[in-house]
Amino acid sequence: MAEVAVGNVDGVLAEMRDLAQALIAPAAAEIDRESRFPDEQLSALGRVGALGLLVPREQGGFGAGLVALASGCEALGGACASTGMVFLMHTVTAATVAGGGGGSSARLLEAMASGETLGTLAFSERGTGAHFYAPELRAEPHGGSVRVSGRKSFVTSGGHADAMLVLLQGEGDGLDCYVVRRDAPGVRFDGRWDGLGMRGNSSIAVELQDVALDGDARIGEAGGAAALVFGVVAPTFLVGLAAVNVGIAQSALSVALEHAKSRRYPDGGSLVEVATVQHALADMDIDVRAARALLLEAARLGDEGDEGALVALMEAKVLCTDVAARVTQAALEVCGGQGYTPALPIERHLRDARAGAVMAPTNGVLRTWSAKAIAGLQIP
Repeated sequence: MAEVAVGNVDGVLAEMRDLAQALIAPAAAEIDRESRFPDEQLSALGRVGALGLLVPREQGGFGAGLVALASGCEALGGACASTGMVFLMHTVTAATVAGGGGGSSARLLEAMASGETLGTLAFSERGTGAHFYAPELRAEPHGGSVRVSGRKSFVTSGGHADAMLVLLQGEGDGLDCYVVRRDAPGVRFDGRWDGLGMRGNSSIAVELQDVALDGDARIGEAGGAAALVFGVVAPTFLVGLAAVNVGIAQSALSVALEHAKSRRYPDGGSLVEVATVQHALADMDIDVRAARALLLEAARLGDEGDEGALVALMEAKVLCTDVAARVTQAALEVCGGQGYTPALPIERHLRDARAGAVMAPTNGVLRTWSAKAIAGLQIP
């Protein structure tokens, strides 16, 4: 049994913020340039207990909720978006395992809280695109177990995560979710992540060839994974992704502001004294504050189980990712030529911010769902 987490949620969040500034941000440019997985940064997060943020206290975690997740993911996202996304997928995995339970769930959660095991999701498929909740891969009965063959796409931490939650069509009606170990026979990772941004998160494909899974590997009840997807995975992921993007936007704003204050003209004036630059900085600040406010409201509603949480969560992801794209573009324009080069992190923030809108559920899908929800129509 893992030791119960010592300290409180505020304490571990403070540790995360300290690590973000002292260790994670200084390595972000190199991680991006080399497409390097942030192993050292994750180990440091594990040492302070951050990888157990959403793990129940009974399994050695902090038992935190969505508001705490938003705070932690914003800090990490602003320092290094790749590290923030890897951390987010680990915490979504932990929340899902805790919410579903199963024969192996307690041991897995203990290992995830301690940092021994890194988790991730393997939900997306080429054939289903943004509709990750409708997999084509199927669990095929085989004696007292099931066998799985097929391919999952865009697996964050692919080849690095020790345990993946794989979403499948179940043996009967409904969906099933199984834990698949990285070193299980029949598991093979394919490709190299070469994305526009978030270049250190190793979002690659996994091939499953006749992978055997027993009942203990299933998370939740047979055929009941859809409830986990919409009740746990979706809200946790939406909050975390929105927060990573608020962090990106805040970091871009901070860099642009410092650049504008320090950039001097021959007559002694500064860039920040130019009215158009002032307006740009004000608009950026308004955008970031508005995005953060909606995100924290959505996270609070989610923690409280409020019936209005669904719309707020979906809209928070849309607003925060849109704001990140808009603010990083504005920061580039404020910083001019230096912002277009690695002399400033603006160009990295701009590339990282382009991922959020197309991460499933995409912003287009979420706008449709939000409209249906407020109109009283069925979703998805």
